[in-house]
Amino acid sequence: MYDLIIIGSGPGGYVAAAKAGKAGLKTLVIEKNELGGICLNSGCIPTKALLASSRRLLDIKEAAEHGIKIDGDITFDWPAMQKRKDKVVSRLQKGIQALFKQSQVEWVQGEARLISPTEVKVDDKSYRTKKLMIATGAKPVHPEIPGLAELFEDKIAYSANELLFIEQVPEKLLILGDNVFATEYASLFKALGSKVTLLAPYERILPYMDAELSEFMTRELARQKVEIVTGATINSFDGRQAAYTAGDKEGVVAFDAVLISQGATPNLTGLESLELAKTETGFLAVDEFMRTSLDGVYAIGDVIGKYPLAHVASAEGMVAVDDILGNSRPMRYDRLPMAVYSEPEMASAGLTEEKAREIHGDVKVSKYFLSANGKALAEGDSKGFVKILSIPPYDEVVGVHIAGNKATDLIAEAVLALQLEATLHDLAAAIHAHPTPSEILMEAAASTL
Repeated sequence: MYDLIIIGSGPGGYVAAAKAGKAGLKTLVIEKNELGGICLNSGCIPTKALLASSRRLLDIKEAAEHGIKIDGDITFDWPAMQKRKDKVVSRLQKGIQALFKQSQVEWVQGEARLISPTEVKVDDKSYRTKKLMIATGAKPVHPEIPGLAELFEDKIAYSANELLFIEQVPEKLLILGDNVFATEYASLFKALGSKVTLLAPYERILPYMDAELSEFMTRELARQKVEIVTGATINSFDGRQAAYTAGDKEGVVAFDAVLISQGATPNLTGLESLELAKTETGFLAVDEFMRTSLDGVYAIGDVIGKYPLAHVASAEGMVAVDDILGNSRPMRYDRLPMAVYSEPEMASAGLTEEKAREIHGDVKVSKYFLSANGKALAEGDSKGFVKILSIPPYDEVVGVHIAGNKATDLIAEAVLALQLEATLHDLAAAIHAHPTPSEILMEAAASTL
């Protein structure tokens, strides 16, 4: 008998397992594929490895600006990039195995089938448990567009998880989507020389982020000569051409490969016997402690459909384990960091300006631009800004949005500020090392005091 069985070993599952094991719970993880889930094996980590390689390629191409001369053609080796990516993934997989060993967590490979809230079968073997946690994730949605199914069969159409393993960089890449994956892949393949067209279904890319970040990224991608069409709907695929409508305009775009990045649907195979309550969109319904509709059964990560972010899944896993241990604390989604590893980067934490004004009414906006930051200028990467949102009467920070140099690293300070309910005065009074990009947070906070 186990104290806890976790189905799925992604960032939610393995983090929850380690926490449970260290707390003394006899814990078993069941994973049907590779340890680490989609994030480690075909999502977050592999993408960032390839983006890091493409960033170095851009740095070399821009070396002349720093007085460095390079003779001859500057090229890249896609298979070598893939090999490096695979090494990174393998090392982190071994890290999870070591973490499980250290935390005394057991794991088995196979597809789980739930018999009851306290019994799980893998092949012909049954495992019994006191508590159950579902962390099975989600899979990409394939919209029903005439001609698309054939493109997937012919390996011309890809989901975000599949495109990483394409054998050669396409000359012309079509992206259907407006989310983080669409934006990051546009940056990646444009840096590698592809002609990229991005058809976004809404009126702006990254519609859930602050509008100024969305506008900034639209300008930057356009500067990189990524063609962006907003409000676009693909009507059909005919061979390697897509017919689309955008407003009252119609167009046709040719491609060698197409990325479909339009949401996800939960992985519920093997869970049918429990008849768990679901949301209107078909994801598992949970409360603020990650409890499902059945006593003793928890669900976390993409399978609940809240935020498809690895760090959110990890946080949800820890909230669920705390509840099992009797240290209940609710999951909070109002202080989450979001990161876009595009070129340049963007990140945010807390409320967008639109949402902040909707909730609080009176909102102070404090800004500072990287073009005035010494380190950014010295590095030759001074595009971007920081935007801090605060509310009266104490100028409490409720949202931070960063575009540009090292945004995905800088956002950590913003998350801490939100967690501690810091004010503009706190940020302005905190001494930041000079010269560093982090000074933009201090300068922005001080600018409106």
